[in-house]
Amino acid sequence: MSVGETTHAPPAVVRPAHVAAPRPRFRPVPFFLGIAAALVLLVGQYAFEKAWAAALQATATLTAVRVAVNAVLLVAAAFVFFRWVLRQIDARYHAPVFITVILVGAQVYYGVLENYSVPWLGTLTGGWITSFSPTFMTILAAVGTELVLGRLAYGKWINPASAYVSGISAGILIKSPELWPFVLCAMISIASKYALRVNGRHLWNPTNFGVTVLLLLAPLHTASLSVQYGNVLWANVLIWTLGALILWKIGKLHIPVTFAAVYLLLSPLRSWATGNAWATEIAPLTGPMYQLYMCFMITDPKTTTHRKWSQCLVAALVAVAETGLRLAPTWFVASPEMLSFDAPYLALFTVGPAANLIEIWWTAGKRRPVAPAL
Repeated sequence: MSVGETTHAPPAVVRPAHVAAPRPRFRPVPFFLGIAAALVLLVGQYAFEKAWAAALQATATLTAVRVAVNAVLLVAAAFVFFRWVLRQIDARYHAPVFITVILVGAQVYYGVLENYSVPWLGTLTGGWITSFSPTFMTILAAVGTELVLGRLAYGKWINPASAYVSGISAGILIKSPELWPFVLCAMISIASKYALRVNGRHLWNPTNFGVTVLLLLAPLHTASLSVQYGNVLWANVLIWTLGALILWKIGKLHIPVTFAAVYLLLSPLRSWATGNAWATEIAPLTGPMYQLYMCFMITDPKTTTHRKWSQCLVAALVAVAETGLRLAPTWFVASPEMLSFDAPYLALFTVGPAANLIEIWWTAGKRRPVAPAL
């Protein structure tokens, strides 16, 4: 090589910004080990709570040990499941997996699923199956509606993961002695995704729309889950930890955190206005209804604004609207009891679409060409 010659390093391969990084290949051993380890930790927590919890309540120190051990086991189970299992699953299926965890936890700790006795099922199955849960019918109705409407609208079969989430949410949140409100809520929720769009964007969260419509139009047949199922500390530790990891992974954790922060800041006002204890006013955050609400409804990527600051602003406004509806004077509404229980749905039902419309209008205005000055 002569003195005048120079060497050049090969150009670095730059991936275009719009091309997603390839997913790592599936590793079955960590996947199944993660499931096994998470189950072992959960069983260990359950055994510890049942076998030794009563013996650890004598002093404050032993109570602190009990709380610490339970929390560590549940957080470890959520982290192992997230790190070894969820990270190997396509991101589209994180929400379905997470809401399934909420469904199982809500049923185990709260028994939220209704059960309908059907005599002909017992006759047909020889007594093996005598009842069914309307939640499973709601899931089937949501998935079926998604597949049919997607085929009609786009000429192809739509991935039913989103419909599965909507079906579980509606099945948990709707309470009725009849089956048709569950099925109708699922169908309305999915249909709203296709019918209520502006510039290709959804305006309402599908499940929130379906639940709110049923509560407004069929109040004699439909009620919401509301807060009647109380709260269990260990169920919340597991769900919040796993939910925080998933929402952090998809960049939406700031939305429920903002909502919860404003909700807590407004709790003294609600306590003063209603005469309830402060703890009573913050307790709903720990129930299944608000877990679904914060993790799925207000964070739905298809129905949230695009900027992080606007997402936080909308979450704060939803919390303010929720408090305003709860404290609405009796002359403002015909049924103040309904607002007391259903204020979260109504708050998102009004604030969410308004924010989306404002953003659509603002974006369209910025893209509109400016006429040249004469």
